[in-house]
Amino acid sequence: MSLTVVSTHLYPLENAVEHHADRFVQVQDGSTAILRRGQPFYLGIKFNRLLDSTRDVVRIVFVTGPVPTPAKGTSAVVIVKEKESVDDDKWDARFNNFTKTTATVQVQIPPYAPVSVWRIIVQTARKGVAGINQHPIETPVYVLFNPWCPFDIVHMNDEDQLDEYVLNDNGKVWQGTYKEPKGYQWFFGQFETVVLPSVMMLFDKAGLPHHDRADPVKVARTISAITNNVDDNGLVEGKWDGSFEDGTSPFAWISSTPIFEEFYNTQLPVKYGQCWVFSGVIVTICRALGIPCRSVTNYMSAHDTNASLTVDTYIDLNGEKLNNHPGGYTNDSCWNFHVWNDVWMDRADLAKGYGGWQSIDGTPQETSDSMYRCGPAPVEAVRRGEINIGFDTAFVFTEVRADMCVFKESDEGFWTRVKTMPNYVGKLIVTKKIGSEVLPGIEDMEDITELYKNPYDSPEDKLAVKKAIKVVPIAQEIYDLEESQIEDVEFNLFDIEQITLGESFKIAVSIHNTATEPRSVDVVLTATSILYTGTTVNKLRRSHANIVLKPNQRENLHTFVKPSEYMDKLSAHSLIRITAVANVQGTEQMWSQDDDFAVHKPQLTVTLNSEPRVNVPCVATFSFNNPLPVALTDCTFSIEGPAVHRVIKFRDVAPNEKNVTYKETFKPTKEGERTVTVSFTSKQLSDIKNTITAKVLP
Repeated sequence: MSLTVVSTHLYPLENAVEHHADRFVQVQDGSTAILRRGQPFYLGIKFNRLLDSTRDVVRIVFVTGPVPTPAKGTSAVVIVKEKESVDDDKWDARFNNFTKTTATVQVQIPPYAPVSVWRIIVQTARKGVAGINQHPIETPVYVLFNPWCPFDIVHMNDEDQLDEYVLNDNGKVWQGTYKEPKGYQWFFGQFETVVLPSVMMLFDKAGLPHHDRADPVKVARTISAITNNVDDNGLVEGKWDGSFEDGTSPFAWISSTPIFEEFYNTQLPVKYGQCWVFSGVIVTICRALGIPCRSVTNYMSAHDTNASLTVDTYIDLNGEKLNNHPGGYTNDSCWNFHVWNDVWMDRADLAKGYGGWQSIDGTPQETSDSMYRCGPAPVEAVRRGEINIGFDTAFVFTEVRADMCVFKESDEGFWTRVKTMPNYVGKLIVTKKIGSEVLPGIEDMEDITELYKNPYDSPEDKLAVKKAIKVVPIAQEIYDLEESQIEDVEFNLFDIEQITLGESFKIAVSIHNTATEPRSVDVVLTATSILYTGTTVNKLRRSHANIVLKPNQRENLHTFVKPSEYMDKLSAHSLIRITAVANVQGTEQMWSQDDDFAVHKPQLTVTLNSEPRVNVPCVATFSFNNPLPVALTDCTFSIEGPAVHRVIKFRDVAPNEKNVTYKETFKPTKEGERTVTVSFTSKQLSDIKNTITAKVLP
């Protein structure tokens, strides 16, 4: 009687515990096996009779992709042998033990196996007898990257980092301003059922060959591309114009889970996202696949559109800053903040020393090799100014280290560079602190600025800038230009500390003539509401003055902006930019300075009607006051917590309505500390969030 396989068992949960994959929901319900490459797993096989080791042959076949090929690493055939141990650098299998007709087989996955869904087939045959019996295993088998394996390219040798950057499904995404960073809780949800199938669907959409899925560099570059929808109909559609009626506002998302659920169910890009949304879902994708990943926020982030290593700004004859070059030569901008990602891996494709953190960005800003993607760029190469190392390193270098070049319009209509402002961008680069719970304020913020750039004007900083300029001809031309040397009038724009929605604020500048001669100074003070990308939404106020200062004379100029001038003209982040521009007649000295600040919004309060208990309904009440004299439309409440992922459409809110209230009933399923984040957003007022932590009792 020929040997056949009666049944198999993949021990999904037992193997997953050893592979740090036991938190995946589909593993817990036994429907899927999720394993990591570079380590063994166990497979149970029940045969129809006792195995004759001298005559019977048992083979295990592993295949992935549409055309499995051994030469490309997408298929392998292993004869199960009786030996002491498996080889850890290739597909291998050995019998572990026998109990009558049942055998346990130890199977080794090589550390270079493609990260994909694999199919396993157990074959049996008789030596010298034609014919093979096949037993396909129906359970899907995901093979993931293994940062715990020293031979995997994504290996990370620190348990605290692994806990944070691979296993933590709850984190923080930083927004706000560099003077007042604000962190918002984000639920990554990488272990939810829809995530891994969605990622594989996205890889297929992107046309990523299955053999390339073994390389984390190519995988990370693909993730950067498929996160946005521009080229390959990917995960999230970006939108920045403030009109989100046909989708979900970027400000309503506080979790990746509902985004993946919508994508998986519709197979269409989810509307809408902005940079922090792209960053949040990239963390989800990478951690699900086993690539260590974190969200990174760069405050005052340059967007260089002409690859000059500078961010260029233009001031017209009226002394006002323009959003871009009038002739369309460049559309550079300085984002108040920009959020991207760091992923951890070795770089076998580069010289030694460029492994570790690599920057990738899912926000579609500029094309790279004809697609909207960015990275992976070695952070160490960015710091050194070695912009020809890796992918898109020059773009990331400019984001964190560009100088601001100021061009002024002449009476003849020409644009002349009048000033270079060094150290203008990359004011602060942060991520969530390792091992910390999500905390209020900035206690859980980690400053990683010096990983990306050297201290300004240090010898290392000067060398990095010199290296970068050396390989960019247009940058060489810009830095060779001479500037006016006469700058004998000192200026200072006073920062605005904190403004609450409904208060007036003052724009004030101090001027000091240090020359031995009188100086005539033309000053323009403006206030504009801006998007976080730096683009002007509305002009709020403009004040113009011309004063003559005697030698050593000091003078202060100011103007006030009333609530009625800005209340209904703010962007979603409530960011306002005040700008002072001054021209000194005779010496052609020109000075310009900005200050961005966020207007504080009303507090969203969350209260519970009782102590939460397992399987007992609990009512949460969310409330706030509408400070605006206009109605709020397209209102939603977003609620995110353990087993709760909801976006609820809400009624319109009346002008200046007090105690706007919504109630939601929860039924906790597990005891212990549980965190819930709630966000309110509307067309007129958004980004109102609060997070509560409650202890669920048995």
